[in-house]
Amino acid sequence: MGHAGLRACKLVAVAALFVGAVSIACAEEVVDAAAGSSPEAGAPLELRRELVDEPSIWQVLSAQYEVPTTEPANPFISGLRNAPAQLTLRDAVLTSVQNNPAVIAESLTPLAQQTGILEAQAQFDPIFGGEVGISRRSEPTANTLQAGLDDQDPVFRNNGGTWNFSLTKQLRTGANLGLTWDNDRANSSLPFLLLNPTYTPELNASLSQPILRGFGLYFTSLRIRIAESATGAAIENYRAAVSNFIRGVIANYWAVVGLEERLEVLNGSLELAEKTVRDNQTRVDVGVLPPVAVLESEAEAARRKEEVIVATNELAQARLQLRQQVYLPSENPFLPKAVQPIDRPTSERFEVSVEDALRIALEKRAEVRAARLTIEGRELNTAITKNQLLPKLDLVGNIGLNSLAGSDIPPPQEPAPVFEGNYPDSLNRLFDGRYYSYSAGVRIEIPIGNAGAKAQATRARVEEQQAFTRYRQTVSEISLEVGRAVSDVLSDQERIETTRIARELSEQNLRNQTKRYEVGMVTTTDLLKFQNDLASAKVAHIQAMIEFNISQAELERSQGTLLSRFNVTIEPQGETHTPWWAAF
Repeated sequence: MGHAGLRACKLVAVAALFVGAVSIACAEEVVDAAAGSSPEAGAPLELRRELVDEPSIWQVLSAQYEVPTTEPANPFISGLRNAPAQLTLRDAVLTSVQNNPAVIAESLTPLAQQTGILEAQAQFDPIFGGEVGISRRSEPTANTLQAGLDDQDPVFRNNGGTWNFSLTKQLRTGANLGLTWDNDRANSSLPFLLLNPTYTPELNASLSQPILRGFGLYFTSLRIRIAESATGAAIENYRAAVSNFIRGVIANYWAVVGLEERLEVLNGSLELAEKTVRDNQTRVDVGVLPPVAVLESEAEAARRKEEVIVATNELAQARLQLRQQVYLPSENPFLPKAVQPIDRPTSERFEVSVEDALRIALEKRAEVRAARLTIEGRELNTAITKNQLLPKLDLVGNIGLNSLAGSDIPPPQEPAPVFEGNYPDSLNRLFDGRYYSYSAGVRIEIPIGNAGAKAQATRARVEEQQAFTRYRQTVSEISLEVGRAVSDVLSDQERIETTRIARELSEQNLRNQTKRYEVGMVTTTDLLKFQNDLASAKVAHIQAMIEFNISQAELERSQGTLLSRFNVTIEPQGETHTPWWAAF
C-alpha cells in the first residue's frame, strides 16, 4: 500500500452491521473500507459522535408488527494469504482508531449517555390530549319524570357527545400548567328541560406552583445538568480508552519490529554456528582438530536453530496481534489485512522531569476531567435530594369560562329561553366572559418521618464523598504512572548507550577471538561462547531501543498528550440543544 495517496477523514463513530464491505462517511468523500484506505501521515483524524437518524412516526407504525429477520452474515474464510500492507507507526495508529470494532463500539457509550440529556429535558415537553366520543343510552324506567311524554313506552333516553382537548406542561419554575377545553352535547328524554339538546363548552386553566419542594429555575434544571455532567464524563472516559488503546497499538507495533530484528540476529548467529561446523569439519579432515570439535559445534548449531524456531513463532503471534488491533480492512470484513511495520526505533535523547510531566498530566489527562465531572454530578444530585427533605407546599389556582346553548323543546315556549341557540352560540357566550369560575388555595403535604427522602439524601452525600475520594485516588495513581514513565524513559536512554557499547565491544572481541581460533590459540568452546555473547549483546541493544520507544508512548499517555501526537481529536460535548417549548 502506498502512503502518498492516503486520505484523512472524519470518522462517524456509529456502529454499522456490514456484509461484504463497510463504508465510512468522510468530510470530503466516502472511503470504501474494503479498499484498505488509511489516514495520511500528518493528517488529523477527528472522531465524531452523531446520533443515528430517528425513524419517522410512519416508519414506526409500518414496522411495529413486523418480525425482525435480519441476521448478521456468517463469517467466511478468505483473504488470509493477502500480501501485508506496509504501514508506518502513524498509519497503523490512525487506521486502528478508525477501523477497530472495539474502538467503534466504545465510541457509542457517550452516545448512549447523551440521550440522558434529552430524557431530562423531556420533563418540559408539553403534552397534548384529545378525546372525541359519542354515547347512547336507552333503558326502561318506572319514573314518569324520566320517561317523558311517552306513557305507553316508559323508556329513559340519553344521548351525548364529547370533544375535549387538553394541554399540560411543566414550567421552568417547577409549576404545572394545564389547559382544558371541554365540549359536551346532551339530548335527554327528561320532560322538564328548557333546552334539549344542550351544548355546554367550558375552558379552564389550572396552575400548581411549588413553593418549597421542587421550586425554582435552578432546581428544575438540575437533572439536565446532571445528564450533561454524565455525558461529559463519558466522553472523557472514552478519550482515555482511546489513548490506552493507541498505547497498546504502539507497543505491539514496536514488539513486531523488535522481534523481527531479534530474529535477524538469531539467524546471523545460526549462520556463524553452521560456518563453525563446516570449518571444524575441514580441520578434522586434515587432522588439526579432534572429531569432538565437530560434535560440539553441531550441538550449538542445533540449539541456535531451536532459538530461531521459537523466535519465528513469537514473531508470527505478534504480527497476528498487531493485525487484529490495526484492523486494516480487506475484502473480508471479518478478517483484517496483515500489517508490515516499516518504521525503525529511534534513540534520540530528550530531557524530561517528573514535575513538568505531572503538571502536564494534571492539566490534560482525561481521567482527571472525568473525575471532576463525576464530582459535579454527585454534588448536583445531592442538591436534588436535599430539596426533597422539604415539605410540599404548593399554590394552586384555577380559572375558567363556561357557557350554555340549546334548542327550545316543543311546543315552543313564549318567551323563548334565554340560552336558546346552537353550538356556535354557545361559543360566543363562552368568550364574552360573563360566565366564569375561579379558585385559589394552598396545598400542603408533610410526610411523617420522611424516611425515604432522608435515605436518598444520605446516599447522595455518601456518593459525593466517594466521588471526591476517587478523584484523589485518580490523581495519586496518575502521579505514580507519570513517575514510573519518566523513570523508564531515563533508564532506557541509559540502557541504549550501555548496550551499544557492550555490542561494539562484543563485536571486537569476536573478531579477535576468531583470529586466535584460526591459529589454534582458543578452542571451539571459547569461539562459540563469544558468538553467543555477541548475539546476546545485539538482542539487548535492540530490546533497549524497543523499550525506549514504548516508554516514550507510555510517558505521553501518562501525560495525556498521546492523542495530540497523532492529531486524534475527540469532540467535546458541545452545547445542549433546547427546544423552544423547554425554555419557559
